[in-house]
Amino acid sequence: MGLSAVVRLKPRPWALFVYGILVTIIAIVGSGRELLATFLITGVPGFVLGFARYRFLVLLIPLTVIGTFLNALAIYYTGLAREPGDVVARIWVVEIPEFAVETTAVIALRVFSFAGAGLLLVSLVSPRDALRSLTEELGLPKGLAFSLAFALRLFPLIRRDLGEVMAVRRLRGYRTIPLSPSDYMSIIAPLLNVSLERAVWVGVSAELRGFRLRRVRRRLTFGLPEAFLAILLIIQAAAVLIL
Repeated sequence: MGLSAVVRLKPRPWALFVYGILVTIIAIVGSGRELLATFLITGVPGFVLGFARYRFLVLLIPLTVIGTFLNALAIYYTGLAREPGDVVARIWVVEIPEFAVETTAVIALRVFSFAGAGLLLVSLVSPRDALRSLTEELGLPKGLAFSLAFALRLFPLIRRDLGEVMAVRRLRGYRTIPLSPSDYMSIIAPLLNVSLERAVWVGVSAELRGFRLRRVRRRLTFGLPEAFLAILLIIQAAAVLIL
């Protein structure tokens, strides 16, 4: 009884999936200070849990912020920014306008918010539970639910594949830290090839086992964890509408 009570403190996979979709919509609609609520409520917990399990993935997400900042600077120097604002800092000969700082901050909060929602899902849900919950409780088509569950399964596999690719690079005398585009391609290309081949054979195996012929019993479970997620969603939606 004690073990089941502890396990039930986690929301159902269908609830985390719906929560992630709605948080993504809130993050896209919101812009400015209201995104702080979404970032603190969803982004921070998601990154904390995700960093404990998928450190390599979490460390890649801030690269989007760097790219956004460089893109904002390019827009400023090409004169495409309508209201660049004052120059808030100067690094050597590079001027950093208020436009670049504000744009980067808003996009960073937006990316960290829905990335945190995704990290919550992949950190708290196993692929088997996700497949069962999305089909039996949420009623998603089997093909879509299987694709989502397989994506969850790919995260630990990619982490293992990445370790093997980096080990091979070290044996061949390549740089440990990728610096050039060719370095990144030598890492990404084998990961994509292995993941694609794995996806094909997993799909064939599922079909041979009669995955599409399996009967699904519809039942939706809603408890305190799901109610807590609903309250968090209401708070974040209210922040977007009020602030």
